[in-house]
Amino acid sequence: SSSKSEQSKPNAQTSSPSTFREAEVAGLRLMQDGRHEEALKAFQKAMSLPGSRPDILRTANVPGPSPVGGSKGGTEGRSVQNLDEFEYQAAHYNVACAHACLGNVSDAVNNLQKAFEYGFDNFATVRADPDLGNLEGTREFDALMKKWDPKSRRIMGLFGK
Repeated sequence: SSSKSEQSKPNAQTSSPSTFREAEVAGLRLMQDGRHEEALKAFQKAMSLPGSRPDILRTANVPGPSPVGGSKGGTEGRSVQNLDEFEYQAAHYNVACAHACLGNVSDAVNNLQKAFEYGFDNFATVRADPDLGNLEGTREFDALMKKWDPKSRRIMGLFGK
């Protein structure tokens, strides 16, 4: 029989996150605990959950042309919460970190590129993050940083061809 204290311990598996932020926090905790495979799943799930950007999803509810003129029939809208660009940056960065810790260089670099495409530009953090240490010196990572980091290009311009 298990003790009462063991039964009351929270388990990351039992509570399912319902928002991007909840899943992100769960993933970051798993990363801290060295549970990289589970963290990767949490970060990937986060991208499918509601974010912080409110939006209206419009769907046609009247077929054919609009009854009052125009090109479409009537539409109805429902409120949704999408990810904003900062959440996409964080999501792809965190997925890259988890992949790097698991030794998946190509997946890590692809997700870093997506983070950069969404506007992440703290290249000093990328170079200093211990979770991304496995990428240093790989052909894919070096090519990515040369493409995106202005300091990489400047250094290569001064010392290389």
